[in-house]
Amino acid sequence: MPDVPIVPVPTNKPDLPPEWIEAAETAAHNLGFSKTLADLSPEHWQLVLASVTDRMRLRGASLPLGWRHTLARQVGRGMEDQAAAHIVALRAKREEIAAHVAHELGLGDLAMLSPADRATVDQQTDETIEGCSHDAAEPVECSDADRTMRRLLSEHRALKELKADEANVRLAEEGEVFAPEDDA
Repeated sequence: MPDVPIVPVPTNKPDLPPEWIEAAETAAHNLGFSKTLADLSPEHWQLVLASVTDRMRLRGASLPLGWRHTLARQVGRGMEDQAAAHIVALRAKREEIAAHVAHELGLGDLAMLSPADRATVDQQTDETIEGCSHDAAEPVECSDADRTMRRLLSEHRALKELKADEANVRLAEEGEVFAPEDDA
């Protein structure tokens, strides 16, 4: 068997071209954010990232692996901001689902619920999220949920999967090459 040359895997990501930062700055300006990109709240940074995704796709650019991390680094944002933003987004999506559950149960606005009613809504929300996930131990038939609930659950699932994808990207960037099937 011939010797196969070992090709090193680069561990540092090259910077994105300047038009990525330009797209982020334009998005922040158009969204009405007056702070610098580095100083935006996690929620506002997520809105900027969504806009950059759309802008770059419209320009025909492919979205390179780990571009969000690279852009955050280039504009002076720390990784803790991304992690915090992800947690905030996941909690906000759960609150949207809880609000929909409260409405379906006829309990009204979440802010006006008694502690007992809020506990009921929280329990129902957790059961709905967990039961309608693809990897649930005992999956529930969720096709009878209305369109809004199916959308909310899909968005929540996407946020949870994004967290796993970002962890995989981070490991790949650190040179840890693996297949997700090997995790079992």
